[in-house]
Amino acid sequence: MEMDKIKQWIEMTQQYQNGRFWEMVFEDNPPGDTLEDQPVRPKKAKQKQGSYPNTDIFLTDRDVILLLEIPGAIREDIALSVSGSRLTIKGVLQAPMINGVTVQTERKYGEFQRIIDLPEPAESKDIHARFENGLLIITYPRRYVREETILIR
Repeated sequence: MEMDKIKQWIEMTQQYQNGRFWEMVFEDNPPGDTLEDQPVRPKKAKQKQGSYPNTDIFLTDRDVILLLEIPGAIREDIALSVSGSRLTIKGVLQAPMINGVTVQTERKYGEFQRIIDLPEPAESKDIHARFENGLLIITYPRRYVREETILIR
């Protein structure tokens, strides 16, 4: 084996011992490049498509309550629609205007859309939504249907 290849393997095993092995494998940087030689690139958080915003759903005796986390959003940039038991939320999160080099980005920016399957159907006229401190709170009354026996033939 050539001496250069041996050096590369030694560097790779050292990174493995430091816990950076998998980062190095999936980085764009080839083994042997130092961090000082590389431009600063923002780190982005990975999130499953269609899972934003994070949502909790609760059932009370009278209401269905949804809590959606949308930090940094403003009410005018969010739109809701409902069709039966499917609620669609669309919006835009504006990136802050900060002059400087981005070192890390974990917050979500740009357009988003999520379709949420509601536990019970709703009509738009019955839905109440309010936005407080980055939390969208949606409520609508539950519909009680009398249980009926079905004859099997």
